[in-house]
Amino acid sequence: MTAHPLGVEVSCDGPDDQTDCPDSAAVRASFGSMTAPQVRADGRRDGWTSRRSLGRLRDVCPACRASAPSV
Repeated sequence: MTAHPLGVEVSCDGPDDQTDCPDSAAVRASFGSMTAPQVRADGRRDGWTSRRSLGRLRDVCPACRASAPSV
């Protein structure tokens, strides 16, 4: 039997640091996307954003981005 990596999932971190994504959204990765940067690039095509917050990368779906408080 041979094991193959399945890639990574990038899920929404919610509209803010205290609130989870109400839809539990995840990026729909294209077939060839196997790394987190590749999956994030797929998400940007669908309106996702990524930003640094508290030393880590936060991925936000379009719905949560629209409801996120202004900084």
